[in-house]
Amino acid sequence: MRSLDLYVDPACPWTWLAVRWLTSIAPHRDLRLTFRSHSLWMRDGATAQPPGMPEFVRAIAVATSKESTRVLRVFEALRDAGHAAAIERLYLEWGSRVFVPGPPQAPGPGVLDEALAAAGLERSWLAAADDPRWDAVIESSTAALSALVGTPVVPTLAAGPRVLFRGAVVSAPLPVDGGLEIWDALEILAAEPSFIGLSPASPPVPSFAV
Repeated sequence: MRSLDLYVDPACPWTWLAVRWLTSIAPHRDLRLTFRSHSLWMRDGATAQPPGMPEFVRAIAVATSKESTRVLRVFEALRDAGHAAAIERLYLEWGSRVFVPGPPQAPGPGVLDEALAAAGLERSWLAAADDPRWDAVIESSTAALSALVGTPVVPTLAAGPRVLFRGAVVSAPLPVDGGLEIWDALEILAAEPSFIGLSPASPPVPSFAV
């Protein structure tokens, strides 16, 4: 089984699409994904949103970014307690409630509560969401990402010290067959020593419709 590190911020729509892609193809390519935390909110606060964004969209993006840091705290609490495998389940449940077709909406705290239940996790894990002692762990993960790529960007997928891609890589959900084709092409590129990884300059608007 091949182990890969996937750096994520649950607030990032392109990260969500990459996670959907990778989790769908992982069983078919014997991949094991380890989710690593990165919080745009902890790094940049409201300034993480690009200039020129409509104010109502900015408000939704800021609220989602704040809430995603609560999700990351739960991720790290689960990891610390030996439940790292549950992180993927929780992320998939949370993201499936946040990134949906139609007008964007900011997730309320109840979304995390619902996602925990759907992932088969006790509600007691909610305590970690508001516990700032996990912030140092998230910051350490961000430092590891910085060591890999310089300026931290999510999603980033790495196999040890080798970065396979950084930034948006898919803009819409993929069928499994199509996802496998993209993965196999990426593997061919990654086998070339001079390949330096994918990093799009201007990602398109993401779509969540299947």
